[in-house]
Amino acid sequence: MSDSRLQRVPDDASTVLVRSPSIEGVTSACTGLSGRSERVLLVGYAGSNVEGLRTRLAERDADPPPVRELDVGTDVEPGDLTGLGIAIAESLGPDTAVCFDSLTAMLQYADRERSFQFLHALGERCASAGATAHYHLDPEATDETTVAALSTLVDAVVDTGAGTVSVRPELTEKD
Repeated sequence: MSDSRLQRVPDDASTVLVRSPSIEGVTSACTGLSGRSERVLLVGYAGSNVEGLRTRLAERDADPPPVRELDVGTDVEPGDLTGLGIAIAESLGPDTAVCFDSLTAMLQYADRERSFQFLHALGERCASAGATAHYHLDPEATDETTVAALSTLVDAVVDTGAGTVSVRPELTEKD
């Protein structure tokens, strides 16, 4: 996905769903969204690519933001959404970008309802802290009902496979 499409995501979109197949790894959408902030928190389930993100950010910017990793499975149990929320909240600050990799993995440990509640609370915490979050989701590994439900929690959806960006109407209708 080109950066020109990513530019259609408004600066005040505090939560973004990045729909991309897991095999894509660190996408330009992820790099672009992370690179908008002064610091990045990568929340990764087993197999996250923190070095890949650091490398892509360094290729994009001469002074890339520092990336801190919260390794789900090592730092917090995969199904412990309360503990995960606390760990993320402790790392939030103004102008922090949370890169959540991935909702697909989280949904293996928590059902849709718990995941929905967790993401709703996380979005609220990010907004309160002046932080942003983007969530990776493999649409090919997730049923459409879940994708549709999670899409209601975000300000914008970037679909790397289709090359599309959709934005909540209230963000596009501002003067």
